[in-house]
Amino acid sequence: MRSAVNYNGDRLRELLATKTSRELSVYDLRTEVEGNLWMLAPEAFRYFLPAFLYASLESYPSLSIFVSELVGALTEPSRTDVVEALDRATMLPSGLGLPDDMTELLRKQQLEWFDSGTPLAIFHERFDSLTPAEGAAILDFFVALQEAHGADFPFGELEIAVDRYWSRYRAFMDN
Repeated sequence: MRSAVNYNGDRLRELLATKTSRELSVYDLRTEVEGNLWMLAPEAFRYFLPAFLYASLESYPSLSIFVSELVGALTEPSRTDVVEALDRATMLPSGLGLPDDMTELLRKQQLEWFDSGTPLAIFHERFDSLTPAEGAAILDFFVALQEAHGADFPFGELEIAVDRYWSRYRAFMDN
């Protein structure tokens, strides 16, 4: 029996292998890419990134969950993020969250994964080779997303992404 990850990975690979970035539809993003951005190799992520950014702004109401995931992928990870997300999960009303022992196991696993260096390595492998113009385009995306939908990011997610990494491209905007 194939695992769900393998099945989703195969479907995503097949979709992206048969489409150019301009051919990706909102439906493709919602049904195949959403929830699976983490699976994309750095080269594939960068190839499709302009389409992701454009669709996120143009079709936000249909792609708001995807956009949230994309913002997460565009945010340089920090250990504090992991701790705060897990802390928020423990504040859910009784019956809505995980049992305490499961929460502690999740906390241990997530912190070990972060401490392995993998999340930071993935982020930097995806974005450190961007040109100044490409970085400025992503910064422009954050500015436009903030103006149009900033209220949908109540924990300051857009500002955090910009402050941690993308602000370095301010000098290249509109040049």
